[in-house]
Amino acid sequence: MRYILLLSMYMVSTIVLAAQDLSINGKVLDKNTNAPLPGVTVFIPELNRGTVTDLDGSFKITAIPSGNITLQVSFVGYSTLIKTIRPGSDRNLVFVLEETATNIDEVVVSGAYIMSKESSPISIEKVDRTDLMKMPAPNLMSALARTPGVSEISLGPGISKPVIRGLSFSRVLSLYQGARFENQQWGADHGLGMTETGIANVEMIKGPASIIYGSGAMAGVVHLVEEKDAIAGQVEGDAVFRAFSNSLGLRSEAGVKGATEKGFVWSLRGAAESHADYLDGDGNAVGNTRFNTQNIKAGVGLQKKWGDTRIRYTYLQQRLGILDEEEMDELVTTRNDRAMQLPFQDVRDHFFNSETNIFLGEDKLKATFGYHLNRRKEIEEDFDEVDLGINLSNFMYDVKYYKGFGPHVEAIFGVQGFYLKNTNFENAGEFLIPDATKDDRSVYGLLNYNKDKWVIQGGLRYDFRKVTADASAPHLIDYGFILPGEPANRMMERTFDGVTASGGATFRPDSHWRFRLNIAQGFRAPDLAELFSNGPHPGTSRFERGNADFVREQNLQTDFGIRYTNNGFSIAGEVFYNHINNYIFFSPTDERVEDLTVWTFEQADARLYGGELELDYQPTSAKWVNFGTNYSWVIGQRRSDNSFLPYIPAFRWTQTVDFRLKTVGRIQRPYVSILGSLVFDQDRAAPLEEATPGYYLLGLNIGGNLKVSNNLLDVYLSGTNLLNKTYLDHMSLFRPFGVHQMGRNIALNVRIPF
Repeated sequence: MRYILLLSMYMVSTIVLAAQDLSINGKVLDKNTNAPLPGVTVFIPELNRGTVTDLDGSFKITAIPSGNITLQVSFVGYSTLIKTIRPGSDRNLVFVLEETATNIDEVVVSGAYIMSKESSPISIEKVDRTDLMKMPAPNLMSALARTPGVSEISLGPGISKPVIRGLSFSRVLSLYQGARFENQQWGADHGLGMTETGIANVEMIKGPASIIYGSGAMAGVVHLVEEKDAIAGQVEGDAVFRAFSNSLGLRSEAGVKGATEKGFVWSLRGAAESHADYLDGDGNAVGNTRFNTQNIKAGVGLQKKWGDTRIRYTYLQQRLGILDEEEMDELVTTRNDRAMQLPFQDVRDHFFNSETNIFLGEDKLKATFGYHLNRRKEIEEDFDEVDLGINLSNFMYDVKYYKGFGPHVEAIFGVQGFYLKNTNFENAGEFLIPDATKDDRSVYGLLNYNKDKWVIQGGLRYDFRKVTADASAPHLIDYGFILPGEPANRMMERTFDGVTASGGATFRPDSHWRFRLNIAQGFRAPDLAELFSNGPHPGTSRFERGNADFVREQNLQTDFGIRYTNNGFSIAGEVFYNHINNYIFFSPTDERVEDLTVWTFEQADARLYGGELELDYQPTSAKWVNFGTNYSWVIGQRRSDNSFLPYIPAFRWTQTVDFRLKTVGRIQRPYVSILGSLVFDQDRAAPLEEATPGYYLLGLNIGGNLKVSNNLLDVYLSGTNLLNKTYLDHMSLFRPFGVHQMGRNIALNVRIPF
């Protein structure tokens, strides 16, 4: 009782300390002219809120908790400034921004600790929403796949899943509103399943992140970061309209958000998108690649001196056409036909989420809870019949305690887990996997040291997973679904557990050099399809068979990176070596079940290695122009015989030239960007996989801010594959059928703030 009383007194005293009415005042100036800069965004990632500077370049943020916080000061055309401050001592601040066409550093939140991207020992790429608007793609993952080291496995323009440094499927974890997003990622025809609606940016961890996020993050993470809250006392909104020439695609999105002076925040946003069949470089329509989506999301929350809390809800419906290689000509209809035809997928998601931060003096408690309902139907023979139908429900939790040990050392202790249940539709015509549950539980600890030139991180984690397969339902018995070994009770249980560790450091001896080294373990328990699948998969037109004896995948990846910057010149290189035990991969066999080829999963030790090289140059005498290029490569092999792994992207070299122009009439901050992408021959094909010739794609972006009355509209016009190249992508699931990728595509994007 005595200890409980002492703990209660400590908690009360720290909450009182956190509730002090602290504020931050400051000013932002131009480095060359020393003139104040109005409209600069000053953002605090820990609080997900900020403000903009007034006409005098001044800003003020109130109700700040005690302890170290991170400020990000950003403005279009200027380098971003990141500074860690203590509100009690740093109240009146002066920030000086320098003009530049490129920006290599921003705050990232995906590495558990909020810090500068350049300081993080973990390799994290960040794509802002503005970048997505300047050069959009029919789906979010296709836009993200332009990032060095990131690519996609696609089944047409509507279905695309992430590949990070050669690893894909269930090895890449999707994170939405701070919680894991389970969307049956094991399926080759199951896409990312998330859209850009209402997000501020996307962060992608390149490398094992299992220490932070658990199983499924052994390759990395795709994290959709929510848009920041409205400024206190204001209501903000915008509408976005987008059109694509190739697929006659149309997207409309509108949202509004507000915040009161007393800390109540709210948001509401919706979007709808529709595409017809796309045309390849020869002008041929690729039948039944049409798709449409609808998305609604809403949230409410409180911002107080003690912390903040938010509750969000998201609904997403996707209807996705599936190409049938045996009926490709019959599926081609009129040019603007958007009506769904067989076969297609109908996928619906309901995602409930809560995030709470409580500041306890120098410490913080963060609790995230989520509940996800995913309903997937694959309809092949008749609109009124479901060929494959699966209901997924997933309750997840992640509770972290951030403990400060002075100004330079911070630790995180956490518990994390989820309970997932998969249930087949009773009226489905076919069954691929049994009913099943997954019970995941873990504890972890992370330590971060950040002082002067050094950032050092390390962590340790223990995970336990129990998977229970259940084929005892009457509809599974009547269908004849068989579990491996044919147990008498038609149930099977597998458990997986283990310890993982990671460590990394960043050294920045001066303003020019940055060195980064990270050594991390990752792991992944086999997914349900790899363990228990035994049936036809309508979306891929094949019979799939798993192996219940698989053990968990375990990898050890070493990353090393160097960056040098000076007077507008920047060059960076990252290399990695990924040592994977028990790697699971998919391959076809000579066996057939009825008219379907049997595909089986195999397990073998593997290695992947490669890297990325990036160069940017902005002449000091011509800051209106910027040259950039990057090269990325990855090789994947079995360790036993050095044969190549399937689904490994080709080497890629991209080039960009950006021009920032002077204001012309009502067009402010106009720009022109020329983009080229050379994809090399992929002649390192896996057994039973064919090599793919390379190709070159040319793109162009133009845009700026159009002044209409007292409002500034963001207007972007972009073109991809301007040379109308006819090509095959090695990562496309259409490639074996000789179906080419999308031809020339022009996109118009307009954002109207209000």
